[in-house]
Amino acid sequence: MEQISAIIVDDEPLAREGLNIRMQDQADFTVLAQCADGNEALRTILERQPDVVFVDIEMPGLNGIELVEALHNRHITLPKIVFVTAFKDFALKAFEYHAFDYLLKPFSEERLIACLNNLRNANEEQKAFTQQGKLDELLSRKTGKSLDGFMHSLEQSRNAGMDELKQTISLKSGNEWIRVHLDIILWIEAAGDYMCVHTQDGTHIIRKTLKQFEQELDTNRFPRINRSAIVNLTKVVKLSPNSNGEYIASLTSGDEVKVTRKYKFNLDELRKS
Repeated sequence: MEQISAIIVDDEPLAREGLNIRMQDQADFTVLAQCADGNEALRTILERQPDVVFVDIEMPGLNGIELVEALHNRHITLPKIVFVTAFKDFALKAFEYHAFDYLLKPFSEERLIACLNNLRNANEEQKAFTQQGKLDELLSRKTGKSLDGFMHSLEQSRNAGMDELKQTISLKSGNEWIRVHLDIILWIEAAGDYMCVHTQDGTHIIRKTLKQFEQELDTNRFPRINRSAIVNLTKVVKLSPNSNGEYIASLTSGDEVKVTRKYKFNLDELRKS
């Protein structure tokens, strides 16, 4: 069973222990610590990194809102925050800080269970999202395609083998997905929020980033040559210096693309290999 770790923060000992006892009935929740004030909670959260924090709002010193604000200022991955308070007036302020839930004291067993079930569901969704990200990264390394692109490749070519899929990239052009062979790509350039993929058959305007293309393509074959362009190394026929100390890559298509000094060394090394 997937464990969900929690910290309870409340200046009232009976309130802390009461919630702790009720949490003990939930086999998949583990209370890591109980804290009596916001300053102690801040140190404990940073050290223990729980999945969820149940925090009172009205406390001496650093109150619950200030605690969450301090966590935001640390620029860390925040735990889910459940405010537990007797004051409903703080609800709007609490949700400004993206509170996961707001339990108004005294709350029933049913209300607590509903909150815990929502935490369970959110935890499962986060786990699935993380696993998808790992699969996406693995597919990008193995096939040069994101999970989304790989699935569309399979849909477009059910009989295609893995070797064939490695030689293509799936691109979303408008509302359509197209499969482009790597051999016909000349170069790729950033144009504002879009990317222009120049091929022997024409140019495709794609809503994507240069970084995403670098993750999906083999950088030994498709190196970056300036801040906003990637080139197909097999299409480069000549590299010429210009008056600015930079270089011009001439392609088989007749296109000329600037190569900045920062990227020229890598291009030379790749062409020798």
